[in-house]
Amino acid sequence: MFLSLKLALRYIFSTKRKSFSSYASFLSIAGLSIGIMALVLTSSIINGFEDVVSEKLSSFHGHGRITHIFNNSINIEEKSIKELKSDLVNVEPYINHFSLIRLKGLAEGVLIEGIESLPKSIIDYKLDRIYSGEIILGSGLSNSLKCKVGDKVYLQPLESKINSFTRKIRPFEVKYIFNSGIQEFDNLIGYININDAKNLFNTPSDHVSGYILKNNNLDLINKIQYPYFYESWKEKHSILFEWISIQRLPAYIMFGLIALVGLVNVLAALTMIIIEKSSQIGVLYALGIQKKQLNLIFMMNSGFIGLIGSFFGGCGSLIVISIQTKFQILKIPADIYFMDRIPFSFDLFPFFIITLIVVLFCVLTSLWPVKVATNISPHEVLRYE
Repeated sequence: MFLSLKLALRYIFSTKRKSFSSYASFLSIAGLSIGIMALVLTSSIINGFEDVVSEKLSSFHGHGRITHIFNNSINIEEKSIKELKSDLVNVEPYINHFSLIRLKGLAEGVLIEGIESLPKSIIDYKLDRIYSGEIILGSGLSNSLKCKVGDKVYLQPLESKINSFTRKIRPFEVKYIFNSGIQEFDNLIGYININDAKNLFNTPSDHVSGYILKNNNLDLINKIQYPYFYESWKEKHSILFEWISIQRLPAYIMFGLIALVGLVNVLAALTMIIIEKSSQIGVLYALGIQKKQLNLIFMMNSGFIGLIGSFFGGCGSLIVISIQTKFQILKIPADIYFMDRIPFSFDLFPFFIITLIVVLFCVLTSLWPVKVATNISPHEVLRYE
């Protein structure tokens, strides 16, 4: 076993000058490294994209929302609603309506959301709540209005149930401008205090648009009865996650083909090693080596090439991920991809699976060259030495 291991490593890292087998081994390792690096980075990008989108959507939408099935307002005095309200830690009321926002002759449509506490993504900026008379806008909306923090904007409700002669126009001071990277939020949403929203939209004090669930509390969800229903953030954006899932297969196939080229290089390298080392194989036969040992030598040789290629491919992936995470060099259009940079999320499990598959295929690839090696006649080889 030790002899087989020693010979397998020696055939990869041959010190003989002008050894074509060594060049072939290094090229096959390089090809595998590039292919594995492409696969790992592809997996990391898809996972990173899903993680970033999931985090942002769950932050702004909450884990889920309870609303009326006909989109009517909810009477908080109803018995079933009172049971939900009893859990003040996990449930929070909100009010949302469309409005017109104006600033110095500029006007845009905005979905105003009246809330008690701010989404986690905004809390991360050291802003924990919003007070009366304040509004928080997305970066896209603020750019359209050409407004900045401290400016005074005016909100006018657009709901048809409010009489056009009694519509309120209220001033609000821009407290903060957030940039989530998701255009749906940055271009459309504005946050104000829930009491300001009730006053602005003439909502009765005992009514709300719905409730935000801050965590996935199954006990609370099971209490919800008709005409109310619960919709999780993932259900609301199900089409987006279906699109992400669809992107996985063609991406893996495309970059898997690159790894396949690396496996072909392994086959070529192993064949070249056998041709170049045929005289040594003949000597080994003459010394009494068994075919099983010879098979083991070249299968270990091929397996080591796969392991080394996986190692360098993984290291290269980690270097690229680290550089991108720190410096954010690779940018993408935010209006298409919901973020302005390429995200990475490295997971060891897919890497181990990829490594295992590559090593397995490398060993399987060696079966044909090994068969050629075991059919070498020591008499024919040594005759010409």
